[in-house]
Amino acid sequence: MSRLLRGAALAALTLAAVSTAGAAGAQSYNRLVVFGDSLSDNGNLYAATGNTTPTSPPYYQGRFSNGPVFTELLGFNAGRYAAGAPVTGSINLAFGGARTDSQASPPGMRNQLLAYTGAGGKFGAGDLVSILGGANNIFQAVPAAGASANPQGAIAPVAQSAAADVNFIVNSVASAGAGTILVTNLPRLGTTPQFNQGPGLPAKPLADYAGTTFNTALQTGLMTVAANQANSNIILMDLYKISDTLTASPDRFGLTNAKDACFNGATVCANPDGYLYWDGVHPTAAGHRLIARLANDYLYYGDLGSQTAVLGETAWRHREDALDGSTASLSGRDAWTAGTAISVSALADRTETDARGAIGEATSNGYGVRIALESGTETMKFGLAGSYRNADVDAGSLNVDLDTFGLDLYGGWRSGDIFVNAAAGVAQDDFNDISRLTSLAPVVHTGSTRGVSTGARLQGGMWFDMGGIALSPRAAVAWINSDVDGFMEQGVAAQYAYQDRSVQGTTAEIALRAEGGVDRFRFFAEGGYRDSLSDDSDAVRTGIAGNPAKILAREVDQPWGGQFLASAGIEGTVMDRLKVSIGYKGRFGDQANSHMGGVQLTLPL
Repeated sequence: MSRLLRGAALAALTLAAVSTAGAAGAQSYNRLVVFGDSLSDNGNLYAATGNTTPTSPPYYQGRFSNGPVFTELLGFNAGRYAAGAPVTGSINLAFGGARTDSQASPPGMRNQLLAYTGAGGKFGAGDLVSILGGANNIFQAVPAAGASANPQGAIAPVAQSAAADVNFIVNSVASAGAGTILVTNLPRLGTTPQFNQGPGLPAKPLADYAGTTFNTALQTGLMTVAANQANSNIILMDLYKISDTLTASPDRFGLTNAKDACFNGATVCANPDGYLYWDGVHPTAAGHRLIARLANDYLYYGDLGSQTAVLGETAWRHREDALDGSTASLSGRDAWTAGTAISVSALADRTETDARGAIGEATSNGYGVRIALESGTETMKFGLAGSYRNADVDAGSLNVDLDTFGLDLYGGWRSGDIFVNAAAGVAQDDFNDISRLTSLAPVVHTGSTRGVSTGARLQGGMWFDMGGIALSPRAAVAWINSDVDGFMEQGVAAQYAYQDRSVQGTTAEIALRAEGGVDRFRFFAEGGYRDSLSDDSDAVRTGIAGNPAKILAREVDQPWGGQFLASAGIEGTVMDRLKVSIGYKGRFGDQANSHMGGVQLTLPL
């Protein structure tokens, strides 16, 4: 399955799963309450007009489209509003043709809110409230504004007043206790068939100006409301930002036409699912599905963003491997000799990590090289090693390419069959080509960041000669910390902003190593168990850039504790002086398995 299809499937599954109340460890909402106009209306105006507006068919069962609208695709069964009916559970109060104000018929959005609260409607922390409106205010004002001496001066107060209405509704809903409020701005109005062709074309610049004026005032007001309503998470869904992408490249989204209306008032096009617009201003069912997928990217950013936990985890593992390699070079069976030696090694590895709560499964494939210089006596030895490591991490919708540049200092003491050694080091971690396949596939967001990893390891053990086979019980402790700098994605869907994160842990292990063979050829095998003593890792904190939405924290368990260790290999000496070692190392845990193969050449100087 291609990455695009895999990501699209993941997005669909996420939309279906996490929108259901009670999803363990995930963002979830108990119910949906909708205020808005025709883009959200699930048949309220149709019922109020005796099933006459809009004409159905060709409109779909009273929707201003040829299928369900986006609010119906968010995972809730929100019923239509009916005067005198209970307003408990999910409910949709949006009316086609509604302005944002207190118009009587169809009910403006201020009146929709009054109707809901007047009927006893309440808001709770588990509620999701969708608010979308403002276009009708502008549409109705454009003709008169366009005919005036100062069209922009005439339309600006209309757009600003509409934005003020929406901000008033948002503030009222937040004050009443709503947990999450999804506020949608206006798309680029000039791209709609009403303004991109025919008689409406001359009004296109004015419509675009009105839309951007509304959006600017809306965002400014929402920032203020969010600052004063700390108990509500106010999320601004940016339709404007995605508009140009949809209209410029409709084929990327399975569409063939993002300019014309499928229904021209008399006839319906042959392929409605290939069109973005159903009529002059309303999306098709396919268009609404795209909006719902975009909403998913905004509504579940805390969960979807937590996938970046793999950045720090991968860097942490690289640091652990580097420390392991340094102490391993000082714990073999052969007695030490005075002098200096240089070693060069290469490795390839694969790590598979299971899903953990909101974090999906991940795989990492990589390679690395290491150059070390060691010098010492029969009892003391010191080394300095430089390393490079690359990992290509595939974490479902997230891909990361990591380059790690490490430097380690290590040393040890040996007396007869007893040894003690230690290693400490630091690494620069370059997270290049970070890409996230958004819920609005095929839109991919990109980014990059850096980090620094540090760590230390202490190991001790001894050797027992068993007659041809030597055994070495040993124990070790290690402390490792990986700091990943915060960064901001670049893209046109929900633009996630990630804060700095530290992955820190202390581990302990016990192991038993066996070695045997003849003078020029030896084998080794080792088994052990490693577990975490402490995990002080930060939560993954994700926000949305330039958005009133809160920064959400997700606690993530490290996948490295509780692992069985296994390694084996062969060593030999060629050309009298060159030592060649080929080996395998594996880790097997409840949440992660890793496999590493490598070759090392060591030459005395």
